[in-house]
Amino acid sequence: MPEIPIVAIIFGVFGWIVWVIATNIRRSKTAREVAELHAKLLDRCAANQDVLRYIESEPGRRFLESATVGQAAPHTRILNAVQAGAILALAGAAILIVRTTEMSMDARDFLAFLGAVLAAIGVGFLISAAVSYGLCRSWGLLKPAEDRR
Repeated sequence: MPEIPIVAIIFGVFGWIVWVIATNIRRSKTAREVAELHAKLLDRCAANQDVLRYIESEPGRRFLESATVGQAAPHTRILNAVQAGAILALAGAAILIVRTTEMSMDARDFLAFLGAVLAAIGVGFLISAAVSYGLCRSWGLLKPAEDRR
């Protein structure tokens, strides 16, 4: 019976790793496709005048905004770090609590190690988010897009 939490944790960690890898592959492919689309669109503009006219139009402005979304939305990355940190820290704490139940010494040692690692990574994410927030705020990156122009 004490093996059930360990097996569940191992499957959960492997599932999370697969999810992270799949998400990053999907994001990479999407970014590559958007970059190719933007390159093709700019190649169609024969002269500098065409590019300037396009950029000054409403679709051109949306095009430029979509090209800089990663840089223009630091709050999203900070919130993602807070979310990951909270989940990992709470998962680590839960594992540390579970290890106090009746089980073999090897299982307790493994859960203590796993819980400590997850909690440390979670706290690291939270500290990273706090530092990122402080830096972005001091650099003025957290203002609405209209105020930065």
